[in-house]
Amino acid sequence: MLAAVLERFGEPLVLRERPRPAVEAPGHVLDVLACGVCHSDLHIQAGRAGVELPLVPGHEVVVDDPELGPSLVYASWGCGRCRRCRAGEEQLCPRAADPGWQDDGGYAGSIALRSRRHLVPVDGLDPVRAAPLADAGLTPYRAVRRAATALEDGGTAVVGGAGGLGQFALQYLRRLTRADRIVAVDPSESKRARALALGADEAVEPGEELGPIRVGLDFVGTSESLGELVSAAEAGGLVVLVGEAGGSIEFGFGSARFEVGVTTSVLGSIPELREVVALARAGAMEWTVDPMPLARANEALDRLRSGAVEGRLVLVPPRPDGSGMSSAAPRAMS
Repeated sequence: MLAAVLERFGEPLVLRERPRPAVEAPGHVLDVLACGVCHSDLHIQAGRAGVELPLVPGHEVVVDDPELGPSLVYASWGCGRCRRCRAGEEQLCPRAADPGWQDDGGYAGSIALRSRRHLVPVDGLDPVRAAPLADAGLTPYRAVRRAATALEDGGTAVVGGAGGLGQFALQYLRRLTRADRIVAVDPSESKRARALALGADEAVEPGEELGPIRVGLDFVGTSESLGELVSAAEAGGLVVLVGEAGGSIEFGFGSARFEVGVTTSVLGSIPELREVVALARAGAMEWTVDPMPLARANEALDRLRSGAVEGRLVLVPPRPDGSGMSSAAPRAMS
C-alpha cells in the first residue's frame, strides 16, 4: 500500500510502499477511503511534543468496513474501561492514543484500528465529503455545545478563525444557541465573505473592536487570537480555546473582566460524532471539500500552510485494485 510518512520533523513527508499493517485481535485493518488534512498535521510535521517518528499522519479518516460500510474513524482511542470511555468521551481518557499522533493515521491505503467501537457509519454520505466530520465537524460541535449555556439569554458570540473548523462553528452557533449576534474574525477577505454566507452577522479582521462579547471561540490558538477574545469578554463571559497554535496568556485579576472563564475544548465524544453525522445527512450544514490524490500529500500540506484553503483538503489513496484518483487536477465538491 502507499503511505505518506513523516520521517523527520520539519521535512516533507516521504511516499513509501508499505505492507498492510499487522494488528492483533481485537484490532482490525481496514482500507482507507479518504483522509482530511488538518492544521494539527502541520503542528505534528513541525515537531509536536509527544510524537514519535516515523509516523503516518492523518486523523480525519473514512474507512471501508465490511459490515458497516464506509465509516468515520473516531479520532481518539481510549482504554475502553474508565468512566470517560464508558461515556463515549475517549478523547479525555488518560491512556488515549490518537491516529495520526501516537498511532499511524490515514495518510495511507489502510489503517490498523484498535477496536470497531471507534467506527461511525456515514450512512450514505459521500466518503470523501464525510472525512472532515471526524474533526472539523466534531470539534466545533462540542465547543459550541459547551458554550451554549452562556448564551441562554442571548449575547454576542465570536468565532476566531473562519477556516475549516470555524465555518462549522458559525453554523452550530446559529442552530444550537440563542446568540443574537455572531461575529467571525479572520484576516482572509474570502473567508470573511464565506462566514457571512454561513450565518455570521458580522465578519471583521483581527484587531477590530469586538466587545463586549459573551462567548469567544478561538480556532486559531495564538497568543494574539486568545488575548483578543479574553480582552473583549464581558464579566462572566466564556472563552473556549480550540486552536493548537501554542499561544498562551497571562491570567489573573486585572487581566480580564471579573469571572471570565477560559477553558479548552478537545475533539468530541463518540455520541456527539453520531449527532454530527445525523446533522450532515439531514442537510443541516454546508461545507466544502477539495479532494487530492494521496501522492500529493506534501502539496496539500503546503497549500494549507499558505492559508490558501477555505474548506477542507481531503486525501484519497489509490484503491487496492489500482483505481482511485490520479495525480491530475482534483475535482471540487461542495
